[in-house]
Amino acid sequence: MKRNVLFLLLLIFITPLFSQQRAGIKGKILVDSIDAPVHIINITAEKGTLTQASGEFEIEVKKNDLLLFSSVEFEKKEIIITSEILTAGFLEIALHKNLTELDEVRLHRFSGNLAKDIEGIETYDPRALGFPLSDKKPLSIEERKLVAVTNPNDPVGVIYGIISGENKMLKKAIENNKRSNLVYKVRDMLPDEFYRETLALDESKIMDFLYYCAQKPIFKEIVSKEAPLMIIEFLKETITPYNEFTKD
Repeated sequence: MKRNVLFLLLLIFITPLFSQQRAGIKGKILVDSIDAPVHIINITAEKGTLTQASGEFEIEVKKNDLLLFSSVEFEKKEIIITSEILTAGFLEIALHKNLTELDEVRLHRFSGNLAKDIEGIETYDPRALGFPLSDKKPLSIEERKLVAVTNPNDPVGVIYGIISGENKMLKKAIENNKRSNLVYKVRDMLPDEFYRETLALDESKIMDFLYYCAQKPIFKEIVSKEAPLMIIEFLKETITPYNEFTKD
């Protein structure tokens, strides 16, 4: 009788422990092609992996873990691990291309019949039409102004830029714009749950925290590497000094 009671007690205490352990599951990204590996981050466990060239991956999870699928090539996606996923032991994820630019133009005439117009639209590659295309990012307003006041062919403009201090102001504005772009890049990379649960940070303070992080010299280097796990570690290391800095 005593043995049975001890066995039951042992079973009661051990079962929750097993249920909290993470198990490896396999999965695959459902896309036509992958140019670069997709980052798969277990936000809850703060661990991650990369997909293979075939789109296949393997990662350790447990119920209610939050997985983040992050890639420059595809739109960000978040998945909560359910009992069904754990039972299946396999996860298929469909990602959508991150459309940041228009590669084609459509030339057509409208007949007035919308359904007919859509079917009859022809698509043309702008290269075939002889339009010059450039992969170079267009200059911002501040960058164009700086070029104007530093153009050696316009000595009057150069002298004015130096005397008025406009050169200095424009350079500062360009620097601030670049910093803001990095901040928003990190903001889009990680879900709100990470900031709330891992960093214990109120949602209203997320942007303030990221701008604080952006003041660190290493911030630009870390963000440019497109490595979510590295960014997560940096944010975890920076949250304590930020909390100290913002204390009343």
